[in-house]
Amino acid sequence: MSAVKTVDELDAEIKALQAQREAALVASKEADLETVKRLCKQHGFTATMLRGHLKTKGKAKKVEDGGADAAPKSSAKRGRRPASSKSA
Repeated sequence: MSAVKTVDELDAEIKALQAQREAALVASKEADLETVKRLCKQHGFTATMLRGHLKTKGKAKKVEDGGADAAPKSSAKRGRRPASSKSA
């Protein structure tokens, strides 16, 4: 038998490995969830405290460069100028 595997053999191995990966992922997910639950209970974390760190459904918000003093996008849509500081 040759040392080179056929495409069908490789596909079968890939399928088997993917199944093993899924099983391992499910097992680690359950263990990780138990760890999170234990830590939340231990430290008194609430959903509100974790909200900014959890993945949300829907579109992800883009973070604008420029920091806190950057003009909000909504002011540009309404034709307003961003608030500027007046120099004395």
